[in-house]
Amino acid sequence: MKSLALFLVLTAWAGDAAAMAQTPRPMPGGHGLTDAVFIRPLYGVYRHCGGACLKSGSLNWFCFAKQDCYLSCATAPPAMKCATP
Repeated sequence: MKSLALFLVLTAWAGDAAAMAQTPRPMPGGHGLTDAVFIRPLYGVYRHCGGACLKSGSLNWFCFAKQDCYLSCATAPPAMKCATP
């Protein structure tokens, strides 16, 4: 009976650990990242972002006006995101 209870506790713990691993972590400084938009938005105010990585060359994307542009060349493909201030 004790082994069954221990098994159930460990199973619940493993499920919680897996769920926590899949949740996105906030950036240091409290900035959250959102996906970039690669087609110019028709409505609203937007910011044109750009950058370059050695292997990918120049990159362009769009964010909302109050968001900051974020480019990380450390991943493949490069992470082009919008950071909420």
